[in-house]
Amino acid sequence: MMSKIRKMQDTWVAKSIFILTALSFMSLFGISGYLYSAGQNRTVIKVNDIEISQNEIAYKYDKQLQMARDVFGNRLELTDEMRTQILLGLVRNEVVNAIVKTAAEENDIVIGDDLIRKLIYSQIEFMGMDGKFDINRFRMALNRFGLTEQEYIANLQLDVQKRILAYDPAQNVNVPDFMAEYLGQIDNQKRVFKYVDINPEKVSLDRKITSEELEQYYHDFADNFMAPEKRDVSYLTLSVSQIESQYQPSEEEINAYYNANIELFETPEKRSVLQMVFQDENDADKAVAALKAGKDFKTVAKENAEQSEEDTNLGEVSKDMLLEDIAEEVFALAPGEVSVPMKSEFGWHVMKVVKIIPAKKMPREEAEKLTVQAIRKEKSYDAVYDYIGKIEDRIGSGETLENLGQELHADIRQVKGVTENVSENERLPYPRELIDEAFSYNVGEISRVVETDTGLLIVRVDNITDAHLLDLEQVRPEIEKMWANNERDVIAQDYSNDIMYNLEEGGSLDEAAKNLKLKVYTSAPIKRSETFAGLPSSAVAGLFQLSKGTPKMIELGSKKVIVIPTQIISDSRKLSAAEIDAIKARTQQTLAAEAANAIVDTYAEDYDVRVKYKLLGLAD
Repeated sequence: MMSKIRKMQDTWVAKSIFILTALSFMSLFGISGYLYSAGQNRTVIKVNDIEISQNEIAYKYDKQLQMARDVFGNRLELTDEMRTQILLGLVRNEVVNAIVKTAAEENDIVIGDDLIRKLIYSQIEFMGMDGKFDINRFRMALNRFGLTEQEYIANLQLDVQKRILAYDPAQNVNVPDFMAEYLGQIDNQKRVFKYVDINPEKVSLDRKITSEELEQYYHDFADNFMAPEKRDVSYLTLSVSQIESQYQPSEEEINAYYNANIELFETPEKRSVLQMVFQDENDADKAVAALKAGKDFKTVAKENAEQSEEDTNLGEVSKDMLLEDIAEEVFALAPGEVSVPMKSEFGWHVMKVVKIIPAKKMPREEAEKLTVQAIRKEKSYDAVYDYIGKIEDRIGSGETLENLGQELHADIRQVKGVTENVSENERLPYPRELIDEAFSYNVGEISRVVETDTGLLIVRVDNITDAHLLDLEQVRPEIEKMWANNERDVIAQDYSNDIMYNLEEGGSLDEAAKNLKLKVYTSAPIKRSETFAGLPSSAVAGLFQLSKGTPKMIELGSKKVIVIPTQIISDSRKLSAAEIDAIKARTQQTLAAEAANAIVDTYAEDYDVRVKYKLLGLAD
C-alpha cells in the first residue's frame, strides 16, 4: 500500500518541527465538494484501529486551500493535476501519521509535557524582540495557521514521535569524501548536443483537402460538428432576504434571544494594563520591591525583565483576554495599583492597572433591531423549507409560473439558448443551477424548487431545440483546419522516422536534416542540471545516460526533437572543501529522506493499511 502511494506521489521529505506542524493541515478544493456530498461520512483511510473519514480529509483539504488563498490571493489557480497531487500529498501525510501513531503506541513512545513546553519556548516564531517566549506571538502564529493550542500540541507530539521513529534513525548516513568528489565530477560534467526540432506547425503543405476527404471527415467526425440541444426557459428567484423579511418575531422570542446573547449588546469592562513576566519568583519579588520604592513600571520592566515598551504594554484588555490564572486578580486592582507576583504556566506575572474603561450597554431600541435581524436570519432556514413545501404543493396542483411570481413578489425572467455543457469558469447571467433544471423537464413543465447560494429558484421549460448535425458548409473551415493539422502531424512523424532510420544506418544528422530542409542546432556545453531546446529537466537527465553519438527522439506533445550527444567534457579540477561539503550535505539529505521512507514502509508492513481511492475522488 505504501509503495502504491509513493508511485502516485513521492514528495515526502523531512522538515523542521514547526513547518511540519503548520503545513500538516493540508486541504483541497474541488475534491472537497465530492467528499462532502458523498452521502455517508465513510472511512477512507484505515491503519489498524485508526480510521480517517471523508469529512476529516475534506476539512483539511479546505483548510489548506484557504491558507494558500491567504498567501497568493486571487492569483491562485489550481489545475486538476495540482488538486490531485495535493490530495495525494494529504493522503500520504495522513497514512504516515497513522502509521507513526500506531508504531509509537506499540513501542511505548510517549512525549511528555515538559519536552513540548521546551520546544514551544524555543521556537523563534514565538519569541519577542527580547528573544524570550511571547504568549501573544504564540497565539497570533496559531491563529495565522488556523490552529488551536490543543491541535498544535497534538501535532507537535506527533512530529517528535516521527523524529524518534523515522527521521533520527535515518540521519546516520555517511558520504565519504571520495564519493563526494565522484558525484561532483558527475554533476559538473558538461555535454554538447546536436539536435533537430521537428514542429508540425512549421510544416508546409503542398496540397489542399479534396472533396472526398472533406466528406470523409464530415462523416467520421460527425460528433464534432453537432449543434448542441438548446432550451429556452423562464425562471424566478426568491432571495433569502425576501423570505427573512416576511417573518416577524414575537416579543417573547425577542426577549429570549436578547437575554441569551446579552454579550452582543454589552461591551464588558476593560482595563489598560502593564505587565512584566519572569521565569523566577525571586526576580518578580525584586521588581515589585523596585516599584514600591518609586521606580517607574516601564523602567523596571526594561531593566529587570529586559522587556521593550511594546512587550510591557498590553493595552486595553477585557477579563477573557487574560490568562485564567491572573484575570480575577487583575480585575480586582484599583487604577494605579500593582499586583503581587502571580504564577501561570508561562512564569511569574507582575501587573499594573493604568486605568479602567467602564462597561457599555447598547440602547434597548437599537439592540432590538439587531435582535430581530438575527432571529430572522436563524428562522430563515426553517422558513425556506416551509416555503419550499408550500410552493411545490402549488406547482403540483397546476399553478402557473406567472401566478407564483405575482404571489411571491418575484419577477419572471427569460433566457434563450441554454446549453448543457458550460465551463465551470464561464460567468453566467443566471444561476448555474438553472442548467440542470432546464434539462430535467419537458416543454411547459415547472421544475421543483431549487436552493441556490442566494435563495430559491423555479424554472419552466418554454421551448426545446434538438441537437442536430450542422451543414457541411457551416463546418468546412473547422474540417479544413482539422485535416491540415493531421496532415502536418503525419508529415512530421515521417520526417522523424526517416531521420532516426538514417542515423541508425550510420548516416549523419546534418545530411538527414539537409535532405528534409531542416535546420540542425548545436547546444552550448551544459550540465545535467541545465536544459536546452525547451526540453524538461527529466529529458535532459536521460540524455546524459547516452553514449557519445547515440541518437534519441523526444516527443513534446506533437513536436519531436531528435538529439545526439556530440561532445563530453569531463571536469577534472580538484573540488574545494566547501564544494565537497555542499555535495555531501545534499546527498545526505536525499539519502536520509529515502531512508526515512523505507523505515516508515517497514512499520507499515506489519499493519493493516487501507486507502479507498474511489471514495476520495481518485481512480483506484
